[in-house]
Amino acid sequence: MTAVPRSLLFTPGSRPDRFAKAGATAAEGLILDLEDAVAEADKDSARANVAAFLADRQGVTQQLTVRINPLSRACGLLDLAMLATAADGPDYILLPKAETAAQVAMIAQVLDDAGSKARIGALVESARGVAGAAALAQAHQRLAYLMFGAADYAADLGQQVGTFQPGHARATIVNAAACGGVVAMDSPFFAIDRPADLEADCAAGRALGFHGKAAIHPSQVEPINLGYSPSDAERAQARRILEAAPDGVGVLDGKMVDIAMVRWALRVA
Repeated sequence: MTAVPRSLLFTPGSRPDRFAKAGATAAEGLILDLEDAVAEADKDSARANVAAFLADRQGVTQQLTVRINPLSRACGLLDLAMLATAADGPDYILLPKAETAAQVAMIAQVLDDAGSKARIGALVESARGVAGAAALAQAHQRLAYLMFGAADYAADLGQQVGTFQPGHARATIVNAAACGGVVAMDSPFFAIDRPADLEADCAAGRALGFHGKAAIHPSQVEPINLGYSPSDAERAQARRILEAAPDGVGVLDGKMVDIAMVRWALRVA
């Protein structure tokens, strides 16, 4: 199974001129957005743009996600039908406003019916979604990741995204993802002119247990890739642990090595 990318760069579906440019960045994955980044009047043309790009990816090699509109909207259902039946569909379909396992199951059923190989990402961005994160993470085997959506979650709580403290939501999503055997992706960092703060945010997210992070600007990609990569010191320590405990138990630097440490080392190495 292909690993979920660490960095996912959002690009509006209404800007096909940017698709190949996004593919030329170091982003491990791209998200073509049919939802929030697209004006109401442009929903149909954006869907057509994405359909055309799927048919001819212009040399773009990254894993591709498409964020659809909510399933409660006609445009969301049209998005899903187009992606499910595409001859060369996306790697992932990102469900916005994800709140219930039934939403994920519905997408999975449509993909099964159409014979699509696409997997699913669930964007958790409401109080109800955070409350139901554990059920979402275990909804279907097609689910690959949960993503935290800080902006809509802040609005749901009557807060400003740049100042509120979503620690509970982030920890809940990370824990739910681990329980469901999927990965957790962190929300974008919305200030593109504060690189030091982005680096700190990546460090905090990785320490909490996030696998990677979405980006809203190409300049954010490299810091995300670096921030969510093991350091040289971590890789060296992982190799030492695996050498000291090839059977899962051993001694390193006078301390016991157990299976939990070996599991960490295997992920890093």
